[in-house]
Amino acid sequence: MENLSQNQPRFYEYRIVALIFLAWGFIFLDRTALAYIVPSLVEELNLSNGQIGQINMWQTIGYAVAGPIIGIYSDRTGKRKSLLIVAIIATSIFSALSALANSYPALLIVRFLVGASEGPILPLAMTMVAAASSNGRFGRNAGIVNAGVAVIASTLGPILVTQLVSVTNWHMAFVLVSVPSFILAILIWKFTTEVKPVEVKKKEVVNKPKSSFVELFKYRNVVISFFISICCMAGLWILYSFAPLYLTTVGKFSIEKMGLIMSSMGIMTILMTIVVPLFSDYFGRKTALIVFSCLASLAPLGLFLFPSSFAGSGSLILFGGLLGSIAPIYMNIIPEESLPFHLKATSSAFIIGIGEVVGSFILGGAGAAADTYGLSFVMVVAAAAALLMALFGFGLIETNPRKTRIINSSTTLSGDNIAEQTK
Repeated sequence: MENLSQNQPRFYEYRIVALIFLAWGFIFLDRTALAYIVPSLVEELNLSNGQIGQINMWQTIGYAVAGPIIGIYSDRTGKRKSLLIVAIIATSIFSALSALANSYPALLIVRFLVGASEGPILPLAMTMVAAASSNGRFGRNAGIVNAGVAVIASTLGPILVTQLVSVTNWHMAFVLVSVPSFILAILIWKFTTEVKPVEVKKKEVVNKPKSSFVELFKYRNVVISFFISICCMAGLWILYSFAPLYLTTVGKFSIEKMGLIMSSMGIMTILMTIVVPLFSDYFGRKTALIVFSCLASLAPLGLFLFPSSFAGSGSLILFGGLLGSIAPIYMNIIPEESLPFHLKATSSAFIIGIGEVVGSFILGGAGAAADTYGLSFVMVVAAAAALLMALFGFGLIETNPRKTRIINSSTTLSGDNIAEQTK
């Protein structure tokens, strides 16, 4: 793929990163706004906990299924910008159409379409960012784009959505939240350029190794990452889907206070997106995943044990964003450091896809069980998912180059000492 920064001024790189940062943040808010609006529409539409879980489950399935399909089509046709704009506009439209849903089946269908429209957006956007990035700057630019979720969807989003609901109503909140995404689609259409494919020599194509899903099972870290992804997505989406409703029903917080609590969690999430990868750079990927997975379990456990007190809401604020902050370790960093080049993208796609699909079914099942055992049950499931992540983490092989060098050096020294003693 051609690096556009060779032919465009540096300003273009800054411009596209800024536009995608805003677009991905507001698009993710289109997806998660449902959780903040649910407490207001649950009585009007007579929704059960199981139905709420099913709506979120099918929204996630739409996301997981559509992403790879459109990604394959994009790779074959070379189209990035046009598909990205269509996907953003579709997400915005379906998010706004949620305002017209007057029954459980209608809301289920329209939220599935929201997820399906959003699924291809991040891969397509990252392709455009990668093409525009100067050498050595893509990692930083990708981090800025991902920070859009923490800043807009997790921090500003809860306050924005809950205030819109209180000032207007839940119908209008869905419509107004979708407007920024539509505007950003127009800005991306006007101020970005299509990515041009690089011509590859025929000999290079013949010699290029072909990626295979079956080949991934030869790598222990990938297999374990499949299970970690399932646990992480289950815990993450249970917390995102049910924490706002849990705070307002079990915790008896007002919808405005709930919005403040969720936004405070978003502020901590911004910090954790920096702290977790930095910790893994110094102490290892495996150690970081185990430690922060254990800490992540404290958010749902705190809500379960202390639903109405500051201990519960405080645990959510401090630790609720950790699951999302851990995700890049097993989705991107470990595969990048474990696998040959021709399997890296394939492994990440399947780790994300399997986690989203299976995790969404766990989300739906937890919601259905909550109708029998109470809403507190979903917090137990989320805590168990985080703890299972930590247990699976013990099976990982450390990939951090700094840590592996230290281990190899220690092994070499031990061998020298043994040899010295046997002389």
